[in-house]
Amino acid sequence: MTNKQRNLLTSVLFLAFGIFFFIQAQGVKHKIASDVGSGYVPAFIAGCLIVVSVAKLIITLTRHDPDDNKVQKSDDSPVGGIVTILIMLVYMLAFEPVGFIVSSVVFLFVLMNWFANNENRNLPLFAIVSVLLPVAVAALFVFVIKMPLPKGIIGFLRKEE
Repeated sequence: MTNKQRNLLTSVLFLAFGIFFFIQAQGVKHKIASDVGSGYVPAFIAGCLIVVSVAKLIITLTRHDPDDNKVQKSDDSPVGGIVTILIMLVYMLAFEPVGFIVSSVVFLFVLMNWFANNENRNLPLFAIVSVLLPVAVAALFVFVIKMPLPKGIIGFLRKEE
């Protein structure tokens, strides 16, 4: 596959992905009364994905570089991408029943370990980042944005009435 074909394929796939998620975000029900609504951030991210995909598609179609038409051999295995998608699917399935914090901690820790090589694997750092980031995001959503996240098996992030 040439670089141009690869860029065209990924641009079209991400464009379709962005359109699909933008449409899905329009159906997100408002859980709390606010000006923005629960579907705003997913719609915004999907919109950004659409804009970037269209830009990449236009650049790919209008660019005339002879190197883009050369077939390049790749030593890359699809295993990394497939495992990443599987980890994300498990995260999505666990999100609601297990809760945001626990599922995000496990997701981040597993993903960082999957991508780290033996030289860069730092389990204490991965553990600290995996715990602090979801707790900070949860605090931001619950206390600043006032939008509850799935509590799951830990229920201390209740919205006070």
